[in-house]
Amino acid sequence: MRWIKLTAFASFLFALLSIISSCNKNDLIKKTSLYSKTNIVMSGAQEVPLTSTSTATGLLNVSYSTSSKVLSYTFSWSGLTGVPKPGTGVFGLAPIGYPASAPIQVISTTGMATTGSYSGTLAVDGVYVTEQDILNGLYYINIITIANPLGEIRAQVVFQ
Repeated sequence: MRWIKLTAFASFLFALLSIISSCNKNDLIKKTSLYSKTNIVMSGAQEVPLTSTSTATGLLNVSYSTSSKVLSYTFSWSGLTGVPKPGTGVFGLAPIGYPASAPIQVISTTGMATTGSYSGTLAVDGVYVTEQDILNGLYYINIITIANPLGEIRAQVVFQ
């Protein structure tokens, strides 16, 4: 009876080790595949290199899926000094505290008002838009108006 138990136990261990050794290392280490953050404040104080004195505010909700390589976003705003300027840069790429670079994504502002909301997605191609930069908080959303041509309100995309 003891021999049967030892044989069964040894067979179980062998089977378990075979399964583990055949698995991909990434299968054994659970990675986060969905990052999300809600209610990120958009304000003039976050504009760089110069802050905006605008009293406008906004909120940003973002999520990023490492499996689909898509960043989804929704932002809302109120109290802008004017309608969002045509050709407004939505996403820029710059570390927190540094001036904006050319926008990565530009949205149509047709029909937008001083209060409103917008939803969209940004595909991560691994070259121009990288997952590493998204997860390191290097992207932001910026709303530009005629009265604030460098940006009226802004929010950094962060998942912390």
